[in-house]
Amino acid sequence: MFRLKSSRFRLAWLGAALVLSQPTLAGESYDALAQHKAMAVHSSNPALPYVAQAQQNKLAAATMALRACQQAQPQTSNGAYCELVQLNETGITTAEQIKAARPSSPHPLYLWHYQSEQSNVYLAGSVHILKSGLYPLPPQYQQAFDASNKLVLEVNLSAFTPEQLQFKSMQYGMLPSEQRIGDVLPPKLYMALENATAEYGLPLQQLASFKPSFLVQQLVVLAMMSLGYDPNEGVEKHFVDQAGERDVLELESIDFQLGLLMNQPIATQQAMVADTLEQLAELEPLTTDLMTAWLTGDDARFAQAFELQTGASEASQAFMTALMDERNVGMTDKITGYLQSPGDYFVLIGSGHFVGDNNIIELLEKRGIRGKRIFSNNTIAP
Repeated sequence: MFRLKSSRFRLAWLGAALVLSQPTLAGESYDALAQHKAMAVHSSNPALPYVAQAQQNKLAAATMALRACQQAQPQTSNGAYCELVQLNETGITTAEQIKAARPSSPHPLYLWHYQSEQSNVYLAGSVHILKSGLYPLPPQYQQAFDASNKLVLEVNLSAFTPEQLQFKSMQYGMLPSEQRIGDVLPPKLYMALENATAEYGLPLQQLASFKPSFLVQQLVVLAMMSLGYDPNEGVEKHFVDQAGERDVLELESIDFQLGLLMNQPIATQQAMVADTLEQLAELEPLTTDLMTAWLTGDDARFAQAFELQTGASEASQAFMTALMDERNVGMTDKITGYLQSPGDYFVLIGSGHFVGDNNIIELLEKRGIRGKRIFSNNTIAP
């Protein structure tokens, strides 16, 4: 961000990395009666809470609680960290609780190794938005990265300045000049969206020129941030920061991703809004379930949780076909090309592309290309 899940919050997991990493619209809530609170703790002393109360929106409460913890407990080199444990009445599953689900016996990772005469390709399932407590990643991810001289991303956002990214977002995210958000959403859906965005500090009346698809992306990013997840802690950024002299390649273009996400028919965008608002209250347990499945390499659990995010409408189904099945084919073409080109490639793709029907691993196998899945007890040599 993960595409941030529309209801089903899929989009945060699939690869809308631009939107996920650019949550720039948070502001003051217009709900003057709202009183939100959050609690954070430091991993070295989880019994000592840091509480923010009487905040105007959920994001403000979460931010203030984390800030209080970080100011009292500056980050040290021992890996200790601050994290949110409660937002209003919602308990937030801690990183340690998520990591505790990993079995002690060897288990699969979202990491595969493919080898040809010309190249090595490591396919790594990414999560576009994480929290610091879920680091360090399993060491095999770092080993695969260290063994590679090329880093491949869905989109190479590091090639753009923040100003360029903002311009691109605006270019694709705004409605035609004669339209406003209230013109393209039914009144009841508009009011529901207005109430939801106010809870996270998005002043919908001031964002009337933006498309529903853009607003719902931002809404879910801010909702995840309110649970302590941070686009700056995503797996892509973790490895981009280490890229050094490596070539950084991309599977898709920023224009392709933004066009796909933002230029859907209005009926599809309406379905995205309705699905997201319906499922927003389930974000914490859904995210926890997906994170747990990802860390444990549980494909069945991941696929089941992922499938629950898909809206039932015909418009939602068509959108997910374009977002997943059709993109999987294009990504598989690129990966096939890497196996025919000299080099060692570390390829980061949203983890949702490795589960379900017509996933990338399955498409490669249909072409006669078989790799080895990496397990938690494997070591990848340089």
